[in-house]
Amino acid sequence: MGPKSYKEFFQTVNEEEEGRMYLNDLQEIASFASQIREMIAPEDELEAWVQDKITIAHHNMDAILGYLKSLEKGGTNSVSQGGSTNMNLG
Repeated sequence: MGPKSYKEFFQTVNEEEEGRMYLNDLQEIASFASQIREMIAPEDELEAWVQDKITIAHHNMDAILGYLKSLEKGGTNSVSQGGSTNMNLG
């Protein structure tokens, strides 16, 4: 059954928009990773800050995946338990 009020309707619309935004962001992340992977050879020496950004991105994606997998198994982990949300990415 659909939303019962305008408030519920707009909340549903906002949640759907957020979902599409996250899926678009994930598609861009996959595209960026693919492009970067094609630019880097195994023998390349990357600057420390680039290595750090790759490590942080890996950690963040691993934490999100772990959290979502725990939800599939009926877990009740919070995002803060799944990984650090206070990292300085700048």
